[in-house]
Amino acid sequence: MKKTILITALGIALFFTLHIAADTLIDGDPIATAKTGPAIRTDTRRTVEPEAVRRLRDGAADITSILEAKGHCSYASNGSDKRGSYVYVVTVKARSEVVEKEENSDTGEVRVLERRKFLQAEDELSLKDIDIALDLKTVPVEQIHDYGVATANAVALLAAKLGRLETVAVIEATVAAIEPWYRVLMACDGMSARELLSDFGIDELPEPLEKWLNRKFTEMAKKKADDLHFAVQSIKGKSYLITYTQNAGGKPCDVQYESEDHSPISEAEWEILRQANLFLDQDLVPDASPRVGDSWEVWADEVQELFGVAGNCRAEGKIRVKRGPDRGGDWTLLVEPATIRFRDDAGSSAGGMSLTEGRGLVDAKNAYVKTIQATATGDISKMNEERHAMFFRFVKRFRGNAALRFTLVTEPVPAE
Repeated sequence: MKKTILITALGIALFFTLHIAADTLIDGDPIATAKTGPAIRTDTRRTVEPEAVRRLRDGAADITSILEAKGHCSYASNGSDKRGSYVYVVTVKARSEVVEKEENSDTGEVRVLERRKFLQAEDELSLKDIDIALDLKTVPVEQIHDYGVATANAVALLAAKLGRLETVAVIEATVAAIEPWYRVLMACDGMSARELLSDFGIDELPEPLEKWLNRKFTEMAKKKADDLHFAVQSIKGKSYLITYTQNAGGKPCDVQYESEDHSPISEAEWEILRQANLFLDQDLVPDASPRVGDSWEVWADEVQELFGVAGNCRAEGKIRVKRGPDRGGDWTLLVEPATIRFRDDAGSSAGGMSLTEGRGLVDAKNAYVKTIQATATGDISKMNEERHAMFFRFVKRFRGNAALRFTLVTEPVPAE
């Protein structure tokens, strides 16, 4: 009996799988491609100390940031739930050069002009362990069944009143034949093809089904990631002028972004560009001469550009950083676990993440960060997708989770 049920269920799963039209699997258009912005975009950040301006390096430096995410995701539609594991890597490399810098320690006035050219901007998505399961919540199977049975009963009652007993018998026989299949179908809801086959000692999906699943799931994933891909590609090879201005009185620093060719900055570019932070070194290491064992707290919104996850939200919380043992003439940095929350412009909660650990190296002579790496996890399902960077929209659309690794590497460019 069990074998019969499993064979029947597998047949049902294959039926749903092979009859899903490709155009119903891929919905939605990349939001980034349809939006443009003004020629100059502005943002604000915490007050910049004049000392931080003096610490800015005079030469050019190449800054490479890498976001690597791993996790599981699924996408349910039309009676099936396609599942898999993913690895997503975004790599952005930019050349940063301070063109002008002015600071007044008496008034707190600051003005810095940075030229940032994006030399590399790539993203790569890979998928594996793809599977498919029945998901009857995505189709009105139960409603259709109940409606059909009720209709059949009504017709049978009418036929009985008209004396058409042969019609009544046919209807009753049909309903009786359908009911066992319906019960089998409902009992198999949520069971995947791999689970069904494993009951027979089969570890692999049939090759035609596996190829079909891989192709369809990859198409869906890439379609859902189109806006992120477009955003990353939109800045490749472009140069921007970023001006940090702070008037007297300790007001927040205004940051102005402008394309060097004066073209409008699109929403896609804005997603990536606004993560640029010339003062990240000074924010992460506010004291230029800490001793081994010293620790300090950093406001999360001062270094949220390191993680590239905030979108147009603001991070809340504090991160404790410690100077560890020196290594090869460099300081080591240790970042302790921390909880970071995000809020939108209206003050509403927009999700959060847990920073699990971090470590880095700091140039002892110039007190700038050479490398920093951090790992984190986040409950992506609770993040407001309109308020977070595009990667999180991609994960959320696939009901996914993520284990994140962020890496930042700074390399001074040798003078010619």
